Amino acid sequence: MDLLIAKLDDLLSADTTKDYCPNGLQVEGRTEVRKVITAVSASRALFMRAIDHDADAILVHHGILWNSPEPPRLVGSFRERVRLLLENDLSLIAYHLPLDRHPELGNAAQMARRLGLEALETFGEHNHQSAGMCGVFPQPLDAEEFFTRIEEVCDREPQVFEGNRRLISSVGIVTGAADREYHQAVAAGFDAYITGEATEWVMHQAAEDGVHYVAAGHYATERFGVQALGSWLEHHHNLEVEFIDLPNPV
Repeated sequence: MDLLIAKLDDLLSADTTKDYCPNGLQVEGRTEVRKVITAVSASRALFMRAIDHDADAILVHHGILWNSPEPPRLVGSFRERVRLLLENDLSLIAYHLPLDRHPELGNAAQMARRLGLEALETFGEHNHQSAGMCGVFPQPLDAEEFFTRIEEVCDREPQVFEGNRRLISSVGIVTGAADREYHQAVAAGFDAYITGEATEWVMHQAAEDGVHYVAAGHYATERFGVQALGSWLEHHHNLEVEFIDLPNPV
């Protein structure tokens, strides 16, 4: 387990990423790892599925530990989550912003490639580091075709706040909850911006700035990175890896 975590930390530059949570091993389980369950978010439902699938470790994007002034209290549903992990000797591994921003395995990079974007570059400064990717289509897409392609990639209908671009060439992506990075997409002159969620001011801002704002789902836009990381573990460490999809409408 220690070697595996070291490899993942190095791959994702976890130690150099300023984040809202501890990245890497959050709960220690058994020392030998043969089977890993991957998923977007930690939950009791996920832990029960991992136990049923005889997993040794769980790898997620959203873990159970987040930065706060005081340590979390082991009460209520949080206690139950921790109990399931400890009683079943299950490790919990989580990578948040390091998995958003990775140029190959990250959520934004993986989504960009699925959409067909090319000439990818880092984009979306957050905490003085990039959080997403941007790119261009080899041939401009009609706006409606662009929205349909997002729906196909994310497997859900996106919430679209239209600008005025009828053809889409350049796109910025920061997955999850990244409404404020929309302003960076406008400043960069992009035709569209994709993230997971929207907030109240987005509708009028997109209409006024002319840049399409597409909220394709927090969960839906953040399935890609952990699946890519799971594939990396299979190929480089000969582990059995299974992704468990627990869809979330948000």
